[in-house]
Amino acid sequence: MKVWVDTHVPEFFRRKWVLVVGLLIVWFVIGRIFRGVHTLDLPNAQDTPTTAFLGDMAANIRAARAENPIFVYVFNPFRQGIESFIEVIRLTISEPASGGVIPLIGWFGVVALIGFIVFATSNWRTSLLSMVLILGCGILGMWTYSMDTLALTLGAVILSLAIALPIGIWAGLNDKVMAAVRPILDLAQITPTLVYLAPLALVFLIGVAAATIATMIYSIPIGIRITAHAIRSLHNGPIEAAESMGSTRWQKLTKVQLPMAKRTIILGVNQTTLAALSFVVIAALIGAPGLGEPIVRALSIRSIGDGVTAGIAVVLLAVILDRATTAAVVKSNQIPLTGQPLMIRRIGLIAAGIATIVAIMVSRQQLWAAVFPDALNFNDAIGGGADSFTEWFTTTFYFFTTTFNETFTIYILNPIEYLLADSPWYLTVIMISVLAAIIGGRTVAILSAVLLLLIVWIGLWNDTMITLTQVLMATAVVMLIGVVLGVAAGRSEKVERALKPFLDAGQTLPAFVYLVPVLALFGPTRFAAIVCGVFYAAPVVVRIVADGVRGVPKEMVEAAIASGSSTTQVVTKVQLPASKKSLLLGANQGLIFVLAVVVIGGLVGAGGLGYLVLQGASKPELQGKGLAAGLAIVLLGIVMDRIAHSSAKRS
Repeated sequence: MKVWVDTHVPEFFRRKWVLVVGLLIVWFVIGRIFRGVHTLDLPNAQDTPTTAFLGDMAANIRAARAENPIFVYVFNPFRQGIESFIEVIRLTISEPASGGVIPLIGWFGVVALIGFIVFATSNWRTSLLSMVLILGCGILGMWTYSMDTLALTLGAVILSLAIALPIGIWAGLNDKVMAAVRPILDLAQITPTLVYLAPLALVFLIGVAAATIATMIYSIPIGIRITAHAIRSLHNGPIEAAESMGSTRWQKLTKVQLPMAKRTIILGVNQTTLAALSFVVIAALIGAPGLGEPIVRALSIRSIGDGVTAGIAVVLLAVILDRATTAAVVKSNQIPLTGQPLMIRRIGLIAAGIATIVAIMVSRQQLWAAVFPDALNFNDAIGGGADSFTEWFTTTFYFFTTTFNETFTIYILNPIEYLLADSPWYLTVIMISVLAAIIGGRTVAILSAVLLLLIVWIGLWNDTMITLTQVLMATAVVMLIGVVLGVAAGRSEKVERALKPFLDAGQTLPAFVYLVPVLALFGPTRFAAIVCGVFYAAPVVVRIVADGVRGVPKEMVEAAIASGSSTTQVVTKVQLPASKKSLLLGANQGLIFVLAVVVIGGLVGAGGLGYLVLQGASKPELQGKGLAAGLAIVLLGIVMDRIAHSSAKRS
């Protein structure tokens, strides 16, 4: 058979892209002929056997919560322990104790305490910036909400690191442990955050405990992965020297490996903290207090001003946490102070500590320092300004906010959705499986077919295809932006420096924050969800592509220039082909990041699986469909991840 293929099939027709284009043409023609046949479209109020089973299971869990031994002796005590731990932090900086007027530390003391902690772990500039930004949360009228979010974030980070660091160190030292946890880490990466909410709320009830546990599930894999990488990437020389000197395993770990890996581990703390903050905001959907609450309320009633002020407060907290932990990374890499600089540093810490104690005492005694003053609250002015700007922008740039939106939806989005959702389900399964075979090989094709058939069995096929359409369209736009900007950044340090603040902001901000301005500009539409996905995923893809282009050997580029190639030819004929693995990795990560946000886009009218998850979380009668939708999202994520991942490996 191989001889026949090599002899009789022209090389052109054996190229992957030609096979893919041919498959899409065949799919389009057959799909048009059988459009609307066997689409498995399911009305919102109708159940399938699977969704009905999951709904009954959820009802049984709710009914048995007070009597089942697992709940009585395991889940309920665990929930109460988590709640108690978080409540201690909230009572310290956010919520007054029962019968009280102020928390343990008033706003003035909190500002001073944050400044001291950041100063102790980094430097005075970052400390001053942190105090200014935390004051900004109060000026926005979001002080209590911000403190609730900060309390939940700190509590979740402490608990997450208590689990992630030991496991990460163990996985870094032991190949078998790493092999055991890697599938869990991969699954956690491709599972959108929204999927965690419904089952956790079902087991741990809506509120602080479920929100904290969900945040931990999201954050712990990040800490484990980075900590394990920190241990595994160490140079062997110092480790071998310690072994030759007779050090025990514990001495080698504590005296050599951990100090050498400290910088990367602190980076892991940074990423774990930012992940926790992003999820704490989303966890407002299951009753978490904090800034997510006004954002959800603003999205539900389209109160753009309130949503913008809460979103800005989230941004300020994200910048504080990011800059503080980043400064700690930089400090850990510096030469330790000695002599007079060390003495000055110690005196500064003592003075700052005394000032902080005084500020806390004042915040306990003086009302102006305990409760954030109304005179400094500019919430109405800022919110009103946001409403006015939104109205002006949407009116002035009507072509972009409405005409382009409708044109894109009618002529690009709808045809793709018709192909995926309105074709017979078996045709779509076959075509995606063949596409997987062309791109990733036989094993990936079989896995894709099995997982797609599981989605059919669940009964949410049509909604899954609606979500897939939005993910593919957003990923296509992300890759276009990622390649253009990534190539520019990879070729020019000036461009890279110019883009860095935007890329940093894009990777720091929680995805939830994008929903408010996008909803204001484009309304509750599928296009709005796609725009959110683009904003969230583009910075990651730009960085991956830029790194790949930057990694192309200079000799190859210089040889192309010497042979008379133009800039365009150097990019298209040398740098992009040589960085193909980075492009495919960018596509893989783009798909995963886009999926996470498009699912959340159910809040802004995206429909599909995200809408069903949200409905299931809020309406008990639809909880079965919500749980089934979460399972379908996981299966869809695995399919896309395996196809993209295998394509990168085979390139």
